[in-house]
Amino acid sequence: MNLEDALQYFLKRVEVIVSMEMGGKLPTKEAYKEIKEEVRKLKKTKKQIHHAQVAIHDGVAYDNVVQFDWEHNLPDI
Repeated sequence: MNLEDALQYFLKRVEVIVSMEMGGKLPTKEAYKEIKEEVRKLKKTKKQIHHAQVAIHDGVAYDNVVQFDWEHNLPDI
């Protein structure tokens, strides 16, 4: 699943929840709780997708990390 798919799923779920609440099939507080849970799931999915995209070379993530090549000759002090 990519982020676009996750967003579309989230929007459909929220649309259904709001429709149920507006139609009197779901109490407002319950609708709020369900939407809040959908937001939590979307954030979790986004984080998983991000981590999958960041994972590179040898399974190590190098996101915003400065790498130093220790094999490179250092200047004499």
